Amino acid sequence: MSRFDDPELVEREYVALDRLASRRLDRSAWMRGLDDVFVLLGAIAEARPRRVLDAGCGSGDWASLLAAAEVVCVDQSDAAVEVARRRGLDARKARLQELPFPDGSFDVVMCNYVLYHVRELDRALSELARVLRLGGRFVGAYTLPEHLGELWAAVRRDPSAGEGADAFDGHNGAEYLAHHFVSVERRDTTGEVSWETRETLQTYLDGYRELLGPLEAPAGPYPFRATRRNCVFVAVKAAVET
Repeated sequence: MSRFDDPELVEREYVALDRLASRRLDRSAWMRGLDDVFVLLGAIAEARPRRVLDAGCGSGDWASLLAAAEVVCVDQSDAAVEVARRRGLDARKARLQELPFPDGSFDVVMCNYVLYHVRELDRALSELARVLRLGGRFVGAYTLPEHLGELWAAVRRDPSAGEGADAFDGHNGAEYLAHHFVSVERRDTTGEVSWETRETLQTYLDGYRELLGPLEAPAGPYPFRATRRNCVFVAVKAAVET
């Protein structure tokens, strides 16, 4: 168990989506390099899906980019479901551990930056695999342990310290997925992020207030640069019943 999968903390963090929005790097900084969103969308397009589930959709930013004929979103946050619906998405309230869909309902399940918040991880992964059709694909973007290492060193805080050794992340995610899928691939991405001013970096750090506590942006120099290190997992369900 960890702080990040504490149900009360998760509920407080996502009762509104302002801090989630602040943690989007493109809201406060410049970015360059290979972005996880392009790798993720490419992995989904390879499957040519007709029906996609966004599991843990947040505000629907990722789901709104999908070109599938049907995209269904779920999230346990009322605020997230409301925002996603306002964007015209088919969004429903549900926990990953108890998905309200029949077996084999989707060609692709997308689940980005969510599973480290799930305490019953094996149960959630079992559900994500269950609602996939035979031969269907799980696709999910996650951070690697070295992500923004320069920033966390400067503020003297390691965000992974709150996750717990068994939390799902880019380092160990393949091991968890291998229990539910016949093949698992990790596609790494890297790039740079640059905050022009201390104020813009402080805006980003304030997005972690509930998860990590108060953080103060370093005095300089600016622009402040850090390295983005993420990955996209691509896991395939067995094509025949086992």
